[in-house]
Amino acid sequence: MDAEIEDLMRQGLAGDRKAYARGLARLAPRMRAMALRDLPAPMRHMAEDVVQEALLSIHLKRGSWDVSRPLMPWVRIITKHKAIDAIRAGARRQHEPIENHAHLGAPEVDPLESLHIEQALARLSDRDAALVREHAVHGADAETLSSRFDLGPGALRVALHRALRRLSDAARKDEEWKPTT
Repeated sequence: MDAEIEDLMRQGLAGDRKAYARGLARLAPRMRAMALRDLPAPMRHMAEDVVQEALLSIHLKRGSWDVSRPLMPWVRIITKHKAIDAIRAGARRQHEPIENHAHLGAPEVDPLESLHIEQALARLSDRDAALVREHAVHGADAETLSSRFDLGPGALRVALHRALRRLSDAARKDEEWKPTT
């Protein structure tokens, strides 16, 4: 399999965009396994972030790979460094798995509050707003969200967690700026 990935990456470096995309697609699961091995158990939820960061780094540095040498050791080093970066950053962040909030379904929404909700969602990117709206307002389950947003279960949890965090941060900023009367 390594030889196949290397061949696709070489074709990609030679200008074959489809081969390059196939090479990265075949590389991602291998990198995910590397990231899972590199991350301590409490931080394994960050594996997808590590993979995405490593893929971006590989893309940006693809010209530095010596095609006469094996690809996987080069990929391994990049992935390991991204995992170390994630561990360092994770020590400064808290993670709250979405599974801990299974009781949160579609809340009852007061019609007068819908304007406030839409104003809050307007502060998010279109994708984040749609994800939060589908989950929190319309009560879409994980399977529906995964299908609708073309995300795997892990990526869905990460995306939803980040969107909810951004929404929370926006709400907190609103509270800080409210005039006192």
